[in-house]
Amino acid sequence: MAIFIGVMSGTSMDAVDAVACDISVKEGNPHIVFIAHAKIPFPVSLKQQMAAISAPEDFAIADVALGKLFARAILKLTNLPAMKNKKVEFISSHGQTIYHNPKKHVTLQLGEPSVISAETKTPVWNDFRSADMANGGQGAPLAPVIHLPLFCDNHKNVSAVNIGGIANITHIPANAKNLAQLLAYDTGPGNMLLDFVAKQMHIGQYDKGGRQAAEGEVNAILLKKFLSHPYFKKRAPKSTGREIFGETFLGRALGKQVSYNKNLLATLTELTARTITDELKKLARAKRKTERLIICGGGANNSYLIRRIAALAGNEVEVVTSNKLGIPVDQVEGALIALLGFYAHNKTALDLTSITGSKNKKVLLGKFTPA
Repeated sequence: MAIFIGVMSGTSMDAVDAVACDISVKEGNPHIVFIAHAKIPFPVSLKQQMAAISAPEDFAIADVALGKLFARAILKLTNLPAMKNKKVEFISSHGQTIYHNPKKHVTLQLGEPSVISAETKTPVWNDFRSADMANGGQGAPLAPVIHLPLFCDNHKNVSAVNIGGIANITHIPANAKNLAQLLAYDTGPGNMLLDFVAKQMHIGQYDKGGRQAAEGEVNAILLKKFLSHPYFKKRAPKSTGREIFGETFLGRALGKQVSYNKNLLATLTELTARTITDELKKLARAKRKTERLIICGGGANNSYLIRRIAALAGNEVEVVTSNKLGIPVDQVEGALIALLGFYAHNKTALDLTSITGSKNKKVLLGKFTPA
């Protein structure tokens, strides 16, 4: 058994997830078995520190602090009973994205790998986006790399949606064999704005189950303003992040009429649901009809959001979370990072031309730090 650990912190900076997987290759395809999962909260003080970054010293201090945070999540994972007597081959760390600009082909994730390696006594793979961007790609989304082996169906066309801070979609034709057959891109805001508003309302780090949003009413005028953003009309390949759909986006739309309440949560929930299901319709018009929609990521725990997506998708689309398939919704991204490290370790180049827009059909992702 070869154990690989993937560690991931999302755009919302709410928690760090570490996932241990047994990864092997069977008949030329990756076979992934989930072994264990650990989660630790993202310290409020570190989040504030990240928001205040401006000088080189700030970057350096945050880089080390994040490395220590990721190492803490990994050590919590390796001390679980399920990991007893398991040998970890290496760790894969995504890092915390602090800047991502596809137009300039620039991306930056912090979380010093040498700190992770030193504290865990394990080699580390990291920086999985830079090589793609250097080859003309958007550097995102990378989720299709895990969506293909986990969610491909021999008989149905599947779309997989990961709802993190930003949501992304992967269309997987029935019986797809490789990444070049997929189409994937970011659809727009996922949980990021919802979580921000929940915190402003002092109801917690997020709106649990979407309960507050479910009690609100959608502001049709505000929703129309949100949906008028040019990103939603842009053709794939495309990717986005906090730079476009962060608090500034929300502030501009709200103007001086700032009121954080249930109605705003309902409207932002509808924005996420609409931008996802609008893409299903676009895919169908492009002869990429979706028969099953599989939702994973933190947003899959928002039952109200899932209900809205199902209602807007219509009866012809089966909408399920990955939990129904036996794949924990909050472990898919960590498994993705582990798989990217597995590919890097085995010098397996990836064809992301139909996903990120890379100009090169064979790109090796990742950088290595020995133990």
